[in-house]
Amino acid sequence: MPRLTPEGQLVHDVTVRFQVYLERLKAGQMKGMDDAIRKMDVAIRRLLDATGDAPSQAKLNLLLAQMRRQLTLITDENSRAYFQTLRKLGEYATEFHLSTLGLVLPPSAPALLSVSSAAVWAGVLASPIQATGALLEPFVASWGQASIARVEGAIRTGFAQGKTTQQIVQAIRGTQGAGFRDGILGGVVKRDANAMVRTSLQHVSNSAQQMVYEDNNDIVEGYIWISTLDSRTSTTCKGLDGRFFKLGKGPIPPIHINCRSTTIPKVAGVDLLAETSRASKGGSGGKQVPASQTYYEWLKTQPAAFQNDALGMTRAALFRQGGLSAEEFSRLSLDKNFQPLTQEEMRKKNPSAFERAGIAP
Repeated sequence: MPRLTPEGQLVHDVTVRFQVYLERLKAGQMKGMDDAIRKMDVAIRRLLDATGDAPSQAKLNLLLAQMRRQLTLITDENSRAYFQTLRKLGEYATEFHLSTLGLVLPPSAPALLSVSSAAVWAGVLASPIQATGALLEPFVASWGQASIARVEGAIRTGFAQGKTTQQIVQAIRGTQGAGFRDGILGGVVKRDANAMVRTSLQHVSNSAQQMVYEDNNDIVEGYIWISTLDSRTSTTCKGLDGRFFKLGKGPIPPIHINCRSTTIPKVAGVDLLAETSRASKGGSGGKQVPASQTYYEWLKTQPAAFQNDALGMTRAALFRQGGLSAEEFSRLSLDKNFQPLTQEEMRKKNPSAFERAGIAP
């Protein structure tokens, strides 16, 4: 295989750097969701304060109808603005991945085919989010709908249980001492909003990336899955790290809610993972490690305490003492559909590894 050119060495680095940019974008958009949640909080408190305690059924129904209208306006406005961000990301990601692919083309390669922004957006909307199977528009909209339903349920239940308006408000917004994380808005609604943002932005970025690859399939053979090297990475992404897939034949990030994984193109005659490094955050903090090192190969170099944290005690014992290579452990961890196997399912596939590790049934 030809020695990797300096331009080729850049591809892995700039692709991962793009993912860092994407994580920052996610953080910024989550703050925008916080603004929408604050507006919801104000509207809910205003309506409840005007209702008083123990309202009649007719008055409660009027309250809930007014609340649905006002909260729908807030969440719809937020979704419209957020969709503009998603569309702009699709355009930017397309340009980025096209220019990145151009870094490793040999002089004899045909010219790259660009993808129009309209085609990218149409493809993004038509491609299911692999984490859920949902399309992008209903996935984004579902956050607002679910949030309104949760608030409405809390109000109905609260009055049915004889709670005061103040008690219901506190259940919805939480307490200051807990940073409002113990309320519906600051707890589950905020968590759902953050998950929606992280997942939808990742979907747009990776969908645009795949469209660039597919439109240039005379050059791109497929893609290599790149996962984050830290203890928070999911079991699925741990097992997929470093795997090669032909275009249209494998999973695409986000493979689960809050997925941080990305891919890099596989171009004939070029090894984009050779002679370069990537960031990791292990037991001794942040370090650069060989980019060709898969998640489990990297985890083999980490202290037992870190392995325990990343895998859990039983799987970590199997990982260390089961006589399995990093590749064998990776294959043992996922089924053919790349879903995590339970401990018992892993035992059925390879009982001898459990015996060697001394892990009793």
